[in-house]
Amino acid sequence: MKQIIALFVVFSYFLSSHAQDLLPKEHKAAELLTQIRNSKDDAITDSLHIAFKKAMSDLVRSKGFFDYPLKELKIADIKSADQTVRVLTWNIEYGDLSYSYGGFVLRREEGREKVLTQELNDQLDPYSAKPEGIIDAKAWYGSIYFKIIDFTFQGKTCYLLFGYDAGTTMSNFKILDVLSFNGQATKFGAAVFKEPKQTKKRVIFEYSNMATLSLEFEPKRNRIVFDHLSPESPALEGVASYYFPDMSYDAYIYDADAEVWQLQSDVVATNPSDVGENYYYSLNKKTGRVEKNRLKNDWINPVDPSNQSNGQHQAALPDQPSEDFAKQPKKERRKWLKKNRTYNPESY
Repeated sequence: MKQIIALFVVFSYFLSSHAQDLLPKEHKAAELLTQIRNSKDDAITDSLHIAFKKAMSDLVRSKGFFDYPLKELKIADIKSADQTVRVLTWNIEYGDLSYSYGGFVLRREEGREKVLTQELNDQLDPYSAKPEGIIDAKAWYGSIYFKIIDFTFQGKTCYLLFGYDAGTTMSNFKILDVLSFNGQATKFGAAVFKEPKQTKKRVIFEYSNMATLSLEFEPKRNRIVFDHLSPESPALEGVASYYFPDMSYDAYIYDADAEVWQLQSDVVATNPSDVGENYYYSLNKKTGRVEKNRLKNDWINPVDPSNQSNGQHQAALPDQPSEDFAKQPKKERRKWLKKNRTYNPESY
């Protein structure tokens, strides 16, 4: 017992020692990020961003950083369940409301103290199409990663990344991507998203910047549930900046045998099982006391077996324009869109 306590004290000492070294470096990076956020000049923003990336490089490559919790820096910071991968990402905004991204991927080799560090530099113009194939860090498209899920593909541990890109003044993006490693090389993308007619290496959801897209992982059912997107009107089919959630949901469900994420359309969405337990209070008739009871939050299938049409959902958007909508003058179409659009901006 004394040996365990001694080891804990030594470990705590090293953590505290590293933290003292890292705090000034984090403070320097945090100050530069604040200046970037307050900048109104794009040239100054770019100059500050270069300095910020250098400060971040110095911070993340410091000994002990992998287990160091950020205290001042307000950036996206996620770590894998196996505690071997940490991803930090951020964005900067320009005067025209476009964005650029940066980040670092840190990988701690199993059984070794060595941490491999890969810098991510946004190489994609905001108006260019995102890549569909497997890419390395040099071709990174730019994103804020807000969730990471460990899974197995081809017998190898990979990491499913949930990303967000504020895009342009017309549309936003949410992204499902796969992070993997080939030796010391960092790779993005893998053929794991199985759909009826194709297998995708990366999933890109593009939708109106006036909408909110739900993209959630349900660990209890091992699936990713997301809003199904539909055009605001039939005439706008194919124009992603006019796509909105249509109140139906699809999902990618992990097939452990095939080690792929299978698409399933029109699923019943439920509350995540990992948001904590709910309770209710009721009167115990025997004791006369009010008691606290746990609310069972297991999902109940709404489909009535005796009535197959009950519980079957078909998505539809309200107030669709007529087929002659596309033939109307552009001015009239804009009036209709303005009148029927629901403003619900997404904030990150």
